[in-house]
Amino acid sequence: MIVVEHMLRAVINTIPEIRLNDNLSSKPKFHWGDEKELNRYIQLKKDESYPLIWLLPSPDRYEGSLGQEIIKECTFIIATRETRKELFNDQRYINSFDVVLQPLTENLIHGITVSSITDRTEDTWEIMKFPNYSNDSEKNGTIDLWDAIQLTINVRFKSSIKCLKNINYGN
Repeated sequence: MIVVEHMLRAVINTIPEIRLNDNLSSKPKFHWGDEKELNRYIQLKKDESYPLIWLLPSPDRYEGSLGQEIIKECTFIIATRETRKELFNDQRYINSFDVVLQPLTENLIHGITVSSITDRTEDTWEIMKFPNYSNDSEKNGTIDLWDAIQLTINVRFKSSIKCLKNINYGN
């Protein structure tokens, strides 16, 4: 049986470190689940959670007579921690989006596209940007302060994780 989360972890593990600021770089962290799992993950991992690629739950659609492939609409939340509430969106775009979130999103799309175990099922995807991510004006949407990008992309998962080949990210 194909386990989508294991395949995505393998692809994401090939993504190079992302520069978080002038002094710090980090490999992206990957996990999945609902809001309860997300909040538990952030509480336990704390600062080690970032930059984060989080996969939201969605159904797997098996294809082929033996289910050799899965087609899945994947929604990822790509997040970085930004604790400075006083920043306006233009500053957040310069500090978080330009430096961390957009390069990480581009690498995730590239990895999914050229991987030997995944590819996109169509040439379109959707991106929504969330500076100062929150559900309402009083409380953040997560237990931490985020800038985030939501990426929705349709992915085909092929039958074997054993054949993942090196991915060139051009770095």
